[in-house]
Amino acid sequence: IDSTSFSIKHGPLTFYLDADTASFISVQKITYSDILRLTGVRSDKWHKEKPFGPYKKEYYLHTGYDLGHLTPSNITSYNDSLNYTSFSFFNQAPQLAGFNRGKWANLEGNIELLIIKKQENATIVTGVIYNNINKEYLDSSRVKIPVYFFKIIFFLESNEIHAWLGSNVNGLLLETTIANIIDIAKQNKNKVYIRIN
Repeated sequence: IDSTSFSIKHGPLTFYLDADTASFISVQKITYSDILRLTGVRSDKWHKEKPFGPYKKEYYLHTGYDLGHLTPSNITSYNDSLNYTSFSFFNQAPQLAGFNRGKWANLEGNIELLIIKKQENATIVTGVIYNNINKEYLDSSRVKIPVYFFKIIFFLESNEIHAWLGSNVNGLLLETTIANIIDIAKQNKNKVYIRIN
């Protein structure tokens, strides 16, 4: 993954931040054996880490947006330290509450089930696309609101790839291609290039 960003590595979880030090992409490497150890126990402790971004939890109050995880907390629940890391402010972006708790949550659960079904290790890339031509922010903050969330899963043994793109405007969620995600990112002036090595 290339972007004009900072990257912060936490073992199998890496966060990429864009040029505005805003959450951009989260990459998780997960094994089939880790998936079988999920407990569903959450840290629920949102926290800042260096470099500090524009985030404060109170900015989200009464906005209609959740702190939407990029890498979801449940899929990190096999390890307490990693689950705590999933509550970094750099692993979230403003996400419409209904979208976050509805179709997007269902997708996250279905990805866990897909890994169990395939019994393969995987890399999961979750990110956002901002409208960097006409940026929108939560009120009285520098927290950018994305127009899309996307998720890509790479199965390492079979070289199988699945990708989804969800609108953070109307909650529509569609299966798509990496090329389409990159094209929409470029149209919105997001510098992201995803290559498979």
